Formats: sequence, C-alpha cells, structure tokens
Amino acid sequence: MISLTMIHGWGVNAHIFDDFRHRLPENWQIHTPNLAGHGDAPPVGGFSIIAAADELAAQIVAPGFVLGWSLGGQIALHIAARHPDKVRGLILMSGFAKLRAADDYPQGVRNDLLDKMAGFFQQDYARYVRQFLELQLINTPEHRPMIDKIMPDLVRNGAPETLQAALNALETADVRAMLPEISAPVLVLCGNKDSVTPPRMSEYLAQFLPNAQLHIIDKAAHAPFLSHAAECADWIGKFVEKN
Repeated sequence: MISLTMIHGWGVNAHIFDDFRHRLPENWQIHTPNLAGHGDAPPVGGFSIIAAADELAAQIVAPGFVLGWSLGGQIALHIAARHPDKVRGLILMSGFAKLRAADDYPQGVRNDLLDKMAGFFQQDYARYVRQFLELQLINTPEHRPMIDKIMPDLVRNGAPETLQAALNALETADVRAMLPEISAPVLVLCGNKDSVTPPRMSEYLAQFLPNAQLHIIDKAAHAPFLSHAAECADWIGKFVEKN
C-alpha cells in the first residue's frame, strides 16, 4: 500500500489539496492534515516547524512518501531528517532551504511579500485567498471553476489562528545544514514563474540533497499542483513507482 502525507503551505489549510488529491491513484492512502492553528486544527500553544514535523511523523505507521508544499516542504525536510525511518521518499513542491537571502545564501528572497499577504489575509481572508489563487492560475484556462470548488472549505474557518506565528517560524527556519544528511530520494518540483519561492531556491535544494531530482514546470507559479495538476501528478506517480 502506498501512503502519502501531503502538507499544505502557509496561509491556507489542507483543503488546498482537495482537487489535486483526486488526480492521484485511488489505491493510494492519502493523508492531508491541517497544521496547528490552520483550518479546524487548534493552535496548541502556537506554531513550531519541529513540533509539526514530530507530530506528523508520529502519525506515519509504515515508511511512506511525504509531500510538502512551500512551508510544508520545510516540515517535510524536518521529518526526513529527524525521523528517517518514516520516510520512503520526499516530494518538495515550491520549497526552500531558507526563505530569506543572506550573504552566504543569495538564493533567498529579500522582499516582504509574505508580510504583505499576512496583512491582507487578516483583513479579508476569503477575498485575498481567492486573489492569490487567481494569480497562481492566471495561465490556466478555465481556472475559476477549480477555485470555486475548493474555496468554501478552504475559507470556512477564516484566516489561520497561527498565521503570524507560522510566518515568524518561516522567517527563521534554515535547514541548509541538514540537507546532506537526508538520504531519502527526493523529487523537487517548482514553477518557472514562481515569485514567492523562485526556482533558484528549488535548484539549491536539488544541489545539496544527495538523492534529488529537479523538474521545473513551464508557466507554473507558486501552486503548480493546481495550475499544472496533471503534470505534477504524472511526475509524482513516476517517482513513487521508482522508489
């Protein structure tokens, strides 16, 4: 039995995967948890990437595949590093080793895009989540029905209670030192139009993870599993079959 845990990104919840999970094989056991303070999950005292990784690892009974999107990729990397016996393979989508640029890490970003998004989400969550999704799918024909389908469940609980705490965790997260220690096979997927976590950040992951393959999806932005669902599902299917 193939098991796949899918970890959502910052500012949303597990319902972001409602459409995509049905693109994957029906006989896979797919788990899409809400992170602390996201969706209907209680905040449990705040937000911690390490705590999230340990909690999700405890829910993985047999070695399985872990998919992390954006913030979820950070958590997936921590699971692989801290609980290697639970991970058969990693899928990192729009991921990064460190968000902010530094003298020894020019691949990071220097803008305050996520800070601005946090303010918008707190102001009118439904409106700005839809706007964000529309921007990610701007090159996808007939994308509005897809957004309409997932929006009611996605925004039902309003902005995540741990929105700012999760952003603070992202600002300080740095997994560069642990990358060489992760031996699990890794599929790194990103879009060449991603302005939130640009492709250079995924290229860095693929360079320093010992057993990684990189695929850059043409005309995809930060959410390729929505805009290029069939292509992502195909790459994931091949990766799982191989590993």
